[in-house]
Amino acid sequence: MKEESLKKAFEDWASEQEYALLPKGHEQRFSKRLKRQKPSYSRRVVWPWAAVALLCIGLSQTYRFVAASPSEEVLRFQQAETHFKSLINQQLEELEKFDHPKAAKFLESHQKQIKRIQNDYGTLYLKWESEPNQPQLIQALILNLKTQINLLMEFQNQLINIKKTENENKIL
Repeated sequence: MKEESLKKAFEDWASEQEYALLPKGHEQRFSKRLKRQKPSYSRRVVWPWAAVALLCIGLSQTYRFVAASPSEEVLRFQQAETHFKSLINQQLEELEKFDHPKAAKFLESHQKQIKRIQNDYGTLYLKWESEPNQPQLIQALILNLKTQINLLMEFQNQLINIKKTENENKIL
């Protein structure tokens, strides 16, 4: 019985409700709006694909900039470079401390040569940084450092000889 009374109550309520009459041409306006919304649906499809493409590009760029571990040859070069540079700096400091009137001429000429060789080293080093797996560049860099050391040793020997000859002249 309750079920029948509920049905009757809903039917009475539905009959009491008044629906507004729709204006003429409402179906045509609705179909026009529906057609206009279809392109926005295609835009909604484009955005996820654009996001995926952007994510892939970002990941590829990140992967490209991840530094690969240097090869054993590069590590050995870096150790040798550190050792040679410390020797060169040590010899330069010793030469700057050397105080002798005749040594000034030698010092100026050799400093120009050292600067030129160091500039060449800088140029080679820049090339090596752009292409680090070039064994020829590593060999050229090490050879340049050895040349600097040899030049400094030669200069130091000349200064020692000058000092010896001067001391011998004083004794005689």
